[in-house]
Amino acid sequence: MSRTKKIFLKEVRNLAHASTSVKTEPNWYTSKKAKVKLAFVIFVTFIITLSVSLWINWEIPIISPINSFTTFSFLSEPQAMKNNKKIIYGFLPYWNTQKVALQDELTHLGYFSLTLGADGKFIESYDDGELDMGLHRLNSETFLELGNRLIDKNKHVEIVISQFNHGDIVAFLGSKKAQENFYSSLDSVLLAYPINGVNIDIETSGETSETLRNNMSSFIKDLRTHLNSKYSNVQLSIDMYAGAAANKQIWDVTAIAPYVDYIIVMAYDFHRSSSQKAGPVAPLFGDAAKWEESISEYFQSFLQQAPREKVVLGIPFYGYEWQTTSRDAKSHTFPDTGATASYSRVLELLEKKEELQVQEHWNETALSPYISYVEDGEIYVVYYENSRSISYKLDYVNQLDLGGIAIWALGYEGDSRELWDVLARKVNIKTE
Repeated sequence: MSRTKKIFLKEVRNLAHASTSVKTEPNWYTSKKAKVKLAFVIFVTFIITLSVSLWINWEIPIISPINSFTTFSFLSEPQAMKNNKKIIYGFLPYWNTQKVALQDELTHLGYFSLTLGADGKFIESYDDGELDMGLHRLNSETFLELGNRLIDKNKHVEIVISQFNHGDIVAFLGSKKAQENFYSSLDSVLLAYPINGVNIDIETSGETSETLRNNMSSFIKDLRTHLNSKYSNVQLSIDMYAGAAANKQIWDVTAIAPYVDYIIVMAYDFHRSSSQKAGPVAPLFGDAAKWEESISEYFQSFLQQAPREKVVLGIPFYGYEWQTTSRDAKSHTFPDTGATASYSRVLELLEKKEELQVQEHWNETALSPYISYVEDGEIYVVYYENSRSISYKLDYVNQLDLGGIAIWALGYEGDSRELWDVLARKVNIKTE
């Protein structure tokens, strides 16, 4: 408790003591006067006590650090660090396995992904005969080499199980038979490959219901039970949208949290390739006049529903670029011109600064960089993340004492160490 609060409480106790020590005179006037004094003291004591109680128990708010000239603080008061060491989780999509450079800071690798069918079996090929490349690349020598290298260093290698088709999700979560099929398929993978973790990435844009949420929670609980019964060291994590705790979606955060090691909050794609206006992919703060949703807004709800040491902030190593009507921060985009811009793509554009008339900008509200450039007479705007914006996100993780960060996606940074260097400087990385 702060010295100021201690003094405040002492004053309250003094007032309370005074309320029991009021002397009365023998005449009616002084007696009445004493009663008025007593009533006043009791009233003041009540108000002060209530104020102190609210002060002590009030949740420390997350604030914008924009006006700080020395250090960026996201809390109005400092807090003691309880979970100082963080995980650095990196998603490795199958299309980047040939070009990724694994960094020493990485603690968890999530191979993306094996696609789950409605029947609980991994999809090998589709109706048009196309192979599921996630399963196909899992069998490659490249993945085996990467996985074994990390396991030998006591790192975690997780297999990401993905399901994005709404109909398949409803069918799978509603069928115990399908889930039994899944456990059997999963066991085959865990026994055959250097994997000691499972990540569940089930996302739907379809209509959700209380039944679907309950089915998802039951599935995670049963999966945890299955893993515990057969393995001694297999972790379980789950991916959720940034708004999952604030809005009713497919996940019941409170019900799921006890059964997973980590909840990876996909705190990106606030603007997408299809957005009608250019804007930040992962804004730390919102702007009512431009965009209302932000990371800080949604994390208020997450930290009320899950232990902070289990909450992991998803950070993008990519952005989006659009052909736009101007260089403005919220310029209108032309339809069907949006595309993913990896960090390595942004570095390539910056290398052509004069040729493409590249201008570098900074959005003070989102704490996010963006660039604009001209090619063949057309204007383009690119929002992305750099070492400065990621540095602020790491301050956020450290000050809120979250479990760590998760990167989408490994390989998007190319050969650059710039983003990893800021991780190494700012994060006390968890080691086994």
